[in-house]
Amino acid sequence: MFKIKIIDITRELNSETRVYEGDPHVRLEKFFTVDNYGYAVTKLTMGSHSGTHIDAPAHVVAGGKTAREIPLSTLIGDAVLVYKKDFRIPRGTKRVILKGSEETEGRLSEKSARSLVDAGVCLIGTDAQSIGNDSVHKILLSEGIVVLESLDLSKAEPGQYILCALPLKIDTDGSPIRACLIREWDEE
Repeated sequence: MFKIKIIDITRELNSETRVYEGDPHVRLEKFFTVDNYGYAVTKLTMGSHSGTHIDAPAHVVAGGKTAREIPLSTLIGDAVLVYKKDFRIPRGTKRVILKGSEETEGRLSEKSARSLVDAGVCLIGTDAQSIGNDSVHKILLSEGIVVLESLDLSKAEPGQYILCALPLKIDTDGSPIRACLIREWDEE
């Protein structure tokens, strides 16, 4: 019998959520409360790249795909998690999750970004607030490689997983996501 382990790799969204310099801060405001109205509604104010999020090609490519247009088959499937310092991926890998260390975040160089394009990767995720500089974003997103940023990989070790990272169905350049890694193991 097989069991699965699910690791939530999403950072919590709250007023303390770190945002990229210049981006709107996250604000959660009680709009209606159960005590006053019999139900609760919270007003959310944030940028499309707040917390754990997806960068859609439209983030840097005029006319590029929006979060809504990214195929679910890109966002769900086999993935390999690797440490940045050991940045080598098995041939045929389509989804890569890059884990930094406490000293260095999982950011890519332009050379590494080009190697992912050449390898046919469709998605790259990282625990860093940003995958890399503007050139790295353009290299990846202009080739249709989806980027996940600000993942919480503290409970995930290198290895093979199934990734599920779903954005809101919204026509924007990015979107907060709820992401998890799933691993099977044999109970016996």
